[in-house]
Amino acid sequence: MSQPMPDAVKEFIAAAPVCRIATVRTDGTPHVIPVCPVFDGDETVYVDLGPESVTARGLRVQPRVAVLIDHYHDDWTQLRKVLLHCVARPVEGAEQDAAWDRIRAKFPQYTTVNWRPRLTVALRIESWMQEGVVVEGG
Repeated sequence: MSQPMPDAVKEFIAAAPVCRIATVRTDGTPHVIPVCPVFDGDETVYVDLGPESVTARGLRVQPRVAVLIDHYHDDWTQLRKVLLHCVARPVEGAEQDAAWDRIRAKFPQYTTVNWRPRLTVALRIESWMQEGVVVEGG
């Protein structure tokens, strides 16, 4: 990772119920989808995708993604966002099991609909920026 991540940023990422991941389709056009993320507390965000989804097909061609985690408020002094630049890779085995332990703990809805792991993807953070999460001098 390009710079150490403050605890407040890690907590903001970990608490996010949804984020948007931006990828590039196989024909080069941009594509953005909302997903339910889990964070390992260090440098990886995990998501689950349909293995033949537009996003999954795009990741096979270009694994670099942008991840936006934001909080909107009508009082714009309360706006917060974290933008992550990541490299995606599919995970299996013990790493997938650990990711799904986190997913089920954070999103119990997955168990109520009997959701099973599909294409579990690790989004390894290479760089990041934030606005409003950590206030300088505060």
